[in-house]
Amino acid sequence: MTRLFKLFALHVQRHCELKISENALGAYLGYGAATRVLEGAIKRGAGDSIRAVIWVSDLRNFTKMSDALAPADTLLLLNAYFETMVSAVAVHGGEILKFIGDGMLAVFPVTVGVAEASRAAVSAAREAIARLEVSNRTIRVASDAEGRHLLRAGIVLHEGEVFFGNIGAPDRLDFTVIGAAVNEACRVEALTKTIGRDLLMTEAVARHLSHDVEHLGEHQLRGVSARMSVYGLAG
Repeated sequence: MTRLFKLFALHVQRHCELKISENALGAYLGYGAATRVLEGAIKRGAGDSIRAVIWVSDLRNFTKMSDALAPADTLLLLNAYFETMVSAVAVHGGEILKFIGDGMLAVFPVTVGVAEASRAAVSAAREAIARLEVSNRTIRVASDAEGRHLLRAGIVLHEGEVFFGNIGAPDRLDFTVIGAAVNEACRVEALTKTIGRDLLMTEAVARHLSHDVEHLGEHQLRGVSARMSVYGLAG
């Protein structure tokens, strides 16, 4: 029995260490990327070309909040914001890849069809915006002279082919997505402020929605040669 217990203990230890690795990598990389890394995708340049709906978002007025609030209150708001956005994306099948300051990059991989991925991404965006409204009624932090700080997001959805894998230096890698579609989504995100919409979509996404969208014009994006049609939710 003692010999059997020793063998069993080694098996349990290996299982525990694997679960710890999965949980740690999943928390920092996202569970899809973590699975690939654990399977050996750790070489620079290793990855796949995939089609995906790309989600780019940021928190409105974050610079103003940072200047007006104490660091602890800023952290409270930022964590509440990211918790809301991440939960909405995850429940609709998206994968969060990166936080950049107050910005977030996520993808909805096209596994069945572009239409399904587009509708899932739009549903996630709708839910995220609705959840932020709830958070605004429950979170309280010290206010500045202009009143309470409200959480609002600017969200952009675009679709295209991207490289999903490792980039970086030989001894410091990042598992992310890159490509022209990602750059275009980032450029459109700047329009959420000028157009004044919380959610914008490109034609690549909007054409898969049968209704509830309206054309908001063609816009010249910085660094992009062709003008791009931008859409929002109707009403």
